[in-house]
Amino acid sequence: MTAGMRSVAQRQHLASGQDSDVFIRSDGLLVKRTRTGRDLRREAEMMIYLSGHGIPVPRVYEATETELVMQYVPGPRMSEEIGRKPWLAASLGAELADLHHRLDVVAAPDFLDGEGDLLHLDLHPGNVVLGPEGPVVLDWASATKGDRRLDVALSWVSLTVAHLAPVMKLTRWRFLRSFMANVDPKAKDAIPEAARIRLQRHDRDPRERAVLQKLMDREPH
Repeated sequence: MTAGMRSVAQRQHLASGQDSDVFIRSDGLLVKRTRTGRDLRREAEMMIYLSGHGIPVPRVYEATETELVMQYVPGPRMSEEIGRKPWLAASLGAELADLHHRLDVVAAPDFLDGEGDLLHLDLHPGNVVLGPEGPVVLDWASATKGDRRLDVALSWVSLTVAHLAPVMKLTRWRFLRSFMANVDPKAKDAIPEAARIRLQRHDRDPRERAVLQKLMDREPH
Protein backbone atom coordinates (compact mmCIF):
# COMPACT_ATOMS: atom_id res chain seq x y z
CA MET A 1 0.00 0.00 0.00
CA THR A 2 1.36 3.43 -0.88
CA ALA A 3 1.92 6.19 1.64
CA GLY A 4 -0.95 8.15 0.07
CA MET A 5 -3.35 5.26 0.60
CA ARG A 6 -2.21 4.78 4.21
CA SER A 7 -2.76 8.39 5.19
CA VAL A 8 -5.94 8.46 7.26
CA ALA A 9 -5.33 11.85 8.86
CA GLN A 10 -5.72 13.58 5.51
CA ARG A 11 -9.10 12.03 4.72
CA GLN A 12 -12.60 13.38 5.26
CA HIS A 13 -15.41 10.86 5.62
CA LEU A 14 -18.10 11.36 2.98
CA ALA A 15 -20.43 8.37 3.10
CA SER A 16 -20.95 4.79 4.21
CA GLY A 17 -22.56 2.00 2.24
CA GLN A 18 -23.56 -1.57 3.02
CA ASP A 19 -19.98 -2.86 3.10
CA SER A 20 -17.65 0.11 2.66
CA ASP A 21 -16.83 3.69 3.65
CA VAL A 22 -15.93 6.51 1.29
CA PHE A 23 -13.46 9.30 2.10
CA ILE A 24 -12.06 12.25 0.18
CA ARG A 25 -8.30 12.82 0.40
CA SER A 26 -6.56 16.16 0.68
CA ASP A 27 -5.53 15.81 -2.99
CA GLY A 28 -9.20 15.60 -4.05
CA LEU A 29 -9.31 11.88 -4.81
CA LEU A 30 -11.85 9.48 -3.33
CA VAL A 31 -10.91 6.44 -1.28
CA LYS A 32 -13.34 3.54 -0.94
CA ARG A 33 -12.42 1.25 1.95
CA THR A 34 -14.09 -2.10 2.57
CA ARG A 35 -15.38 -3.06 6.01
CA THR A 36 -16.12 -6.69 5.13
CA GLY A 37 -12.87 -7.85 3.55
CA ARG A 38 -14.28 -7.80 0.02
CA ASP A 39 -11.42 -7.54 -2.47
CA LEU A 40 -11.79 -4.16 -4.20
CA ARG A 41 -9.36 -5.01 -6.99
CA ARG A 42 -12.07 -6.69 -9.05
CA GLU A 43 -14.28 -3.59 -8.84
CA ALA A 44 -11.31 -1.51 -9.97
CA GLU A 45 -10.70 -3.91 -12.87
CA MET A 46 -14.38 -3.61 -13.81
CA MET A 47 -14.26 0.19 -13.85
CA ILE A 48 -11.08 0.26 -15.94
CA TYR A 49 -12.70 -2.13 -18.43
CA LEU A 50 -15.86 -0.02 -18.64
CA SER A 51 -13.94 3.22 -19.11
CA GLY A 52 -12.18 1.64 -22.08
CA HIS A 53 -15.58 0.84 -23.59
CA GLY A 54 -17.04 4.32 -23.27
CA ILE A 55 -19.11 3.84 -20.10
CA PRO A 56 -18.91 6.91 -17.81
CA VAL A 57 -17.28 5.77 -14.56
CA PRO A 58 -14.80 7.45 -12.20
CA ARG A 59 -11.16 7.07 -13.22
CA VAL A 60 -9.24 4.51 -11.15
CA TYR A 61 -5.85 5.56 -9.74
CA GLU A 62 -4.88 2.79 -7.34
CA ALA A 63 -6.39 -0.37 -5.91
CA THR A 64 -5.53 -2.92 -3.23
CA GLU A 65 -7.60 -5.63 -1.58
CA THR A 66 -8.99 -3.15 0.95
CA GLU A 67 -8.87 0.27 -0.75
CA LEU A 68 -9.85 1.74 -4.10
CA VAL A 69 -8.59 5.23 -5.00
CA MET A 70 -10.56 6.96 -7.74
CA GLN A 71 -11.61 10.25 -9.27
CA TYR A 72 -14.03 12.45 -7.37
CA VAL A 73 -16.85 13.51 -9.68
CA PRO A 74 -18.53 16.72 -8.44
CA GLY A 75 -22.27 17.00 -8.79
CA PRO A 76 -25.49 15.79 -7.20
CA ARG A 77 -26.69 12.22 -7.25
CA MET A 78 -29.59 11.69 -9.63
CA SER A 79 -31.74 10.83 -6.60
CA GLU A 80 -30.93 14.23 -5.07
CA GLU A 81 -31.73 16.03 -8.31
CA ILE A 82 -35.13 14.33 -8.51
CA GLY A 83 -35.91 15.56 -5.00
CA ARG A 84 -34.74 19.12 -5.57
CA LYS A 85 -36.12 19.53 -9.10
CA PRO A 86 -39.20 17.32 -9.46
CA TRP A 87 -40.05 18.94 -12.81
CA LEU A 88 -37.02 17.10 -14.23
CA ALA A 89 -38.33 13.66 -13.22
CA ALA A 90 -39.33 12.60 -16.74
CA SER A 91 -36.07 13.70 -18.36
CA LEU A 92 -34.02 12.04 -15.61
CA GLY A 93 -35.98 8.82 -16.07
CA ALA A 94 -35.08 8.89 -19.76
CA GLU A 95 -31.46 9.57 -18.82
CA LEU A 96 -31.32 6.47 -16.61
CA ALA A 97 -32.81 4.46 -19.46
CA ASP A 98 -30.09 5.80 -21.77
CA LEU A 99 -27.41 4.53 -19.37
CA HIS A 100 -28.94 1.09 -19.64
CA HIS A 101 -28.89 1.31 -23.43
CA ARG A 102 -25.19 2.17 -23.26
CA LEU A 103 -24.59 -0.99 -21.24
CA ASP A 104 -26.59 -3.02 -23.76
CA VAL A 105 -23.79 -2.74 -26.32
CA VAL A 106 -20.84 -3.50 -24.01
CA ALA A 107 -19.82 -7.17 -23.86
CA ALA A 108 -19.38 -8.57 -20.37
CA PRO A 109 -15.68 -9.12 -19.57
CA ASP A 110 -14.40 -12.67 -19.19
CA PHE A 111 -13.41 -12.16 -15.56
CA LEU A 112 -17.06 -11.80 -14.46
CA ASP A 113 -18.91 -14.86 -13.20
CA GLY A 114 -21.90 -16.39 -14.95
CA GLU A 115 -23.13 -16.28 -18.51
CA GLY A 116 -24.88 -13.64 -20.58
CA ASP A 117 -24.62 -9.89 -20.89
CA LEU A 118 -23.17 -7.24 -18.59
CA LEU A 119 -25.28 -6.39 -15.52
CA HIS A 120 -24.66 -3.64 -12.99
CA LEU A 121 -27.31 -5.06 -10.61
CA ASP A 122 -27.64 -1.83 -8.61
CA LEU A 123 -28.16 0.90 -11.20
CA HIS A 124 -30.57 3.21 -9.40
CA PRO A 125 -30.62 7.04 -9.14
CA GLY A 126 -28.53 6.95 -5.96
CA ASN A 127 -25.65 5.39 -7.90
CA VAL A 128 -25.57 8.00 -10.67
CA VAL A 129 -23.71 11.30 -10.23
CA LEU A 130 -24.74 14.13 -12.55
CA GLY A 131 -21.23 15.41 -13.19
CA PRO A 132 -20.04 18.39 -15.22
CA GLU A 133 -19.61 16.21 -18.32
CA GLY A 134 -22.76 14.14 -17.86
CA PRO A 135 -23.97 11.24 -15.73
CA VAL A 136 -21.38 8.95 -14.15
CA VAL A 137 -22.25 5.46 -12.86
CA LEU A 138 -20.90 4.42 -9.45
CA ASP A 139 -20.65 1.23 -7.39
CA TRP A 140 -19.81 -1.72 -9.62
CA ALA A 141 -19.38 -4.14 -6.72
CA SER A 142 -22.33 -6.33 -7.78
CA ALA A 143 -21.53 -6.48 -11.51
CA THR A 144 -22.10 -9.87 -13.09
CA LYS A 145 -23.42 -11.56 -16.24
CA GLY A 146 -27.03 -12.30 -17.07
CA ASP A 147 -30.15 -11.02 -18.84
CA ARG A 148 -30.08 -7.28 -19.47
CA ARG A 149 -33.83 -7.13 -18.77
CA LEU A 150 -33.09 -8.14 -15.18
CA ASP A 151 -30.80 -5.12 -14.76
CA VAL A 152 -33.58 -2.83 -15.98
CA ALA A 153 -36.12 -4.50 -13.69
CA LEU A 154 -33.83 -4.03 -10.68
CA SER A 155 -33.62 -0.31 -11.40
CA TRP A 156 -37.42 -0.15 -11.48
CA VAL A 157 -37.82 -2.20 -8.30
CA SER A 158 -35.26 -0.19 -6.32
CA LEU A 159 -37.18 3.05 -6.83
CA THR A 160 -40.64 1.50 -6.61
CA VAL A 161 -40.02 0.14 -3.10
CA ALA A 162 -38.15 3.21 -1.80
CA HIS A 163 -39.91 4.83 1.15
CA LEU A 164 -40.71 8.40 0.11
CA ALA A 165 -42.64 11.31 1.55
CA PRO A 166 -46.17 11.53 0.09
CA VAL A 167 -45.23 14.70 -1.83
CA MET A 168 -42.59 12.72 -3.76
CA LYS A 169 -44.83 9.88 -4.92
CA LEU A 170 -46.10 11.72 -8.01
CA THR A 171 -42.51 12.63 -8.90
CA ARG A 172 -41.49 8.96 -8.59
CA TRP A 173 -44.38 7.93 -10.84
CA ARG A 174 -43.30 10.43 -13.51
CA PHE A 175 -39.70 9.22 -13.31
CA LEU A 176 -40.66 5.54 -13.56
CA ARG A 177 -43.17 6.12 -16.34
CA SER A 178 -40.51 7.86 -18.43
CA PHE A 179 -37.89 5.25 -17.56
CA MET A 180 -40.06 2.29 -18.58
CA ALA A 181 -41.21 4.05 -21.75
CA ASN A 182 -37.58 4.17 -22.90
CA VAL A 183 -36.43 0.62 -22.13
CA ASP A 184 -37.28 -2.86 -23.40
CA PRO A 185 -40.95 -3.42 -22.41
CA LYS A 186 -40.15 -7.09 -21.78
CA ALA A 187 -38.12 -5.97 -18.76
CA LYS A 188 -41.41 -6.09 -16.83
CA ASP A 189 -41.27 -9.88 -17.02
CA ALA A 190 -38.08 -9.83 -14.93
CA ILE A 191 -39.63 -7.84 -12.05
CA PRO A 192 -40.41 -10.90 -9.85
CA GLU A 193 -36.79 -12.10 -10.12
CA ALA A 194 -35.50 -8.58 -9.48
CA ALA A 195 -37.64 -8.36 -6.34
CA ARG A 196 -36.27 -11.70 -5.15
CA ILE A 197 -32.68 -10.52 -5.62
CA ARG A 198 -33.32 -7.28 -3.74
CA LEU A 199 -35.06 -9.11 -0.90
CA GLN A 200 -32.12 -11.51 -0.46
CA ARG A 201 -29.36 -8.93 -0.82
CA HIS A 202 -29.76 -7.06 2.48
CA ASP A 203 -32.02 -6.89 5.51
CA ARG A 204 -35.25 -5.07 4.65
CA ASP A 205 -37.82 -3.44 6.90
CA PRO A 206 -41.26 -5.09 7.13
CA ARG A 207 -42.90 -2.55 4.79
CA GLU A 208 -40.36 -3.11 2.03
CA ARG A 209 -40.42 -6.86 2.49
CA ALA A 210 -44.19 -6.86 2.00
CA VAL A 211 -43.92 -4.82 -1.20
CA LEU A 212 -41.15 -7.03 -2.56
CA GLN A 213 -43.16 -10.16 -1.76
CA LYS A 214 -46.08 -8.82 -3.79
CA LEU A 215 -43.76 -8.10 -6.70
CA MET A 216 -42.31 -11.62 -6.49
CA ASP A 217 -45.83 -13.05 -6.78
CA ARG A 218 -46.62 -10.92 -9.80
CA GLU A 219 -47.51 -12.78 -12.99
CA PRO A 220 -45.45 -11.96 -16.12
CA HIS A 221 -47.31 -9.87 -18.69
